Amino acid sequence: MSDRLANIAKASLGMGKAALSRAPKTKARLRTLGQMLVPPLPPDSLLVYRALKGADAVTLLRETEEIATWVDPPAISLVIPTYNTDPQFLREALDSIRTQIYPFWEAIVVDDCSPDESVRSVVAEYAAKDPRIVAVNLAENKMIAGATNVGIERAQHEWIGFVDHDDVLAPDALFHVAKVILDAPDTDVVYTDEDFVDEDRQHHYGGWFKPDWNPDFLHSVNYITHFTVVRASRIREVGGLRDEANGAQDWDLMMRLASVTDRFRHVPKLLYSWRVHSESTAQSTDSKPYVIEAQRRVLSDDLARRGRPDATVNQDPDFPGYWQVRYPVQGRPLVSIVIPTKDQYAVVKRCVDSILRITTYTNFEIVLVDTGSTERAVHRWYAWLRRNEPKVRIVDWPETPFSYSRACNFGAEQARGEILVMLNNDTEVLHASWLETLTGDAQRPEVGAVGALLLYPDRELIQHAGVGVGLGGLAANALQRLRLFDRATRTQHLMLYTRHNMSAVTGACLAIRKELFTQMGGFAEEFAVTYNDVDLCLRLMERGYVNVYLPFVRLLHHESLSLGRPEGKTNRNLDEVEAARALFRERWAAYIEHDPHLNAALDKTTAFYDVLPPVGTA
Repeated sequence: MSDRLANIAKASLGMGKAALSRAPKTKARLRTLGQMLVPPLPPDSLLVYRALKGADAVTLLRETEEIATWVDPPAISLVIPTYNTDPQFLREALDSIRTQIYPFWEAIVVDDCSPDESVRSVVAEYAAKDPRIVAVNLAENKMIAGATNVGIERAQHEWIGFVDHDDVLAPDALFHVAKVILDAPDTDVVYTDEDFVDEDRQHHYGGWFKPDWNPDFLHSVNYITHFTVVRASRIREVGGLRDEANGAQDWDLMMRLASVTDRFRHVPKLLYSWRVHSESTAQSTDSKPYVIEAQRRVLSDDLARRGRPDATVNQDPDFPGYWQVRYPVQGRPLVSIVIPTKDQYAVVKRCVDSILRITTYTNFEIVLVDTGSTERAVHRWYAWLRRNEPKVRIVDWPETPFSYSRACNFGAEQARGEILVMLNNDTEVLHASWLETLTGDAQRPEVGAVGALLLYPDRELIQHAGVGVGLGGLAANALQRLRLFDRATRTQHLMLYTRHNMSAVTGACLAIRKELFTQMGGFAEEFAVTYNDVDLCLRLMERGYVNVYLPFVRLLHHESLSLGRPEGKTNRNLDEVEAARALFRERWAAYIEHDPHLNAALDKTTAFYDVLPPVGTA
C-alpha cells in the first residue's frame, strides 16, 4: 500500500511541475525565491495521518494542481528552535517539512547550543540536501524565547510559522495556511487544529477541534498553539518573544498579537501533531512551577495591558492546566433579576429562596413578572413577600397566550437595575458568588450576554454549556445530557470547563447590561417562547459584541417544569414552535451553516461535540 501511495504522490508532483510550466508568474516567483519543487516523498509520508488525519493521495494531487494556478503565493519562514533533540525525532520533523506539497517556504533551524553534536549534524545534513533549510548554531544558550527570536531575525519571508523540533506537519499543512492567506489578504494570524502522536508515530489521539477566533478562550488556555503562522511585520511590531515569558512564551506572543489585531483566521483541520514522549505526557510541563508562574504572569500582564489589572487570575482548582479569569464588579450597581412566572408555587419559591439564602452580592432586586397566576398558595406567598422581603417586587403581566419574550421585556422595563439577569423560575442557585461573577463580565464594554453552566437536578447531568447554532439542525444547548466527570474527549473537556465565547447562551440564565438590552430592543417578540435568547445573542454578535459562557457559575435547571415539552400534553403551542423554527432558519441561515464558535469537523446532528469521520474512512 505504501508503494502505491508513493507512486501516486510522485505522479502528482510531476503533474504539479507541468502545471507550473503553464503558470509563468508562479514559476518566476519560485525561481526568484531560489526554492525548489518538493522532492519525491518517502514511501510512508502519506501514511502519517491515519483515521481522522487529513489528505489522501487524490486530495494531495488536487491541492498540488491548485497551487500551480496561484498568482503570487505567500512565502513562509518556519522557525524551529532545537536543543538536544532526539536525532530521529528531528529527522521526522524536517521530513514532514520537506515533503510539504506547498513549495514556497524556508525552515530556519536554530540550535540553542546543544551539548549533543548530533543535532547540528542532522541539521547540516538536511541543509545540504535542501537549500530551503537554514542552519543557525548559537554559541551560547538563549533559552527558547531567545533562540526563536534569532530565527525570526533571520526569516526572509512575509510570513513566519512556528514548529517544535520533534513534532510533525501534515503534508498539506502549508497549502491550507497559504490558501487562507490568499482568500483573506487582511489576515494577520492563521492557526490550525492539532492532535497528539506517540513516539513511534503509530497512534494519533487527543484531536483538538478548535473554534474560530475566541478572545475569552485565549485567557483560559493557549488554545491557538500549533500550527500557527503569523505576518512577520506583526511579530516585529510587538517585539517578538519575551525572555521573561519563557515557559509561556508562545501564549504570551498570541496575547500581545491580539492586542494589536483581531484578524485571526482558523483552519479547521488536524494539520499538526505534538509528539508525546513515553516518559511524560503532553501536558506535563503544566506541573512545573516556572511554567505555572510564567502563565500567571503573562495572563496578568495582558489583563493589565487591556486596562483590567483588577481582574484575578487563578489556576482552575480541578484542572490545573486551565486558568480562571474573573472580573470584579465595578462599583456597586443594582442588579435586577427578572423571573417570569405563573403558578408553580413550589418551583418558583425554591428559585427565589435559593437566591435570597446564599447570594453574597447584596445590591440586587428580584422582579417576579407574574403572567396570570391563579393558585391561592402563590398569592398568599406574594402577600408575604410584599410584607417581609424588600428585595422582591411582584409585577403583573397577565397575558394569553404566554410569551416569554414579552414577559421578560416588560420585566426589564420595570427593573431599576443597571444589570439585568433573565432567570427561569425553575432554576436554583448553587454558588454564593454567582451574581457578582455574572455581573463582573456583563459590565465589560465588549460583552453582550453572559451565561452559566446549567445542570439537571442530579447535579451531574449537563443541561446547558452554551448554545451551538446549527446543532440539531437549528440551535441546541452544547453538551446537553453529557455528565460532569465522565470521560470526555479533549474537545469536550475544554469546551465544558473553560470560560470562552459562544455564539449564544440560554435565556434561562442570561446577564446583560440594561442599557444594551434596551438598545437591542430586548427579546424579539416574534419569538414568543423559543429561540428568543439565541436570536438576541446573534444580534449582539452582529453589533460586534462577544457572548461569554462561564463554567464556574452553576445553577440547577428543572427544565420546562412550567411550560413542559412541546411533544407532550402541555400548554405549549406546536404551531408557535414550528413558526419560530422557520423564522430562525430564515433569519440566521449563515450561522446555522457556520457557527464561528463551533469547529466545522463537529457532527451537528448532536450537541455532544462529536467529530464527523472523514469521507471514505471505515
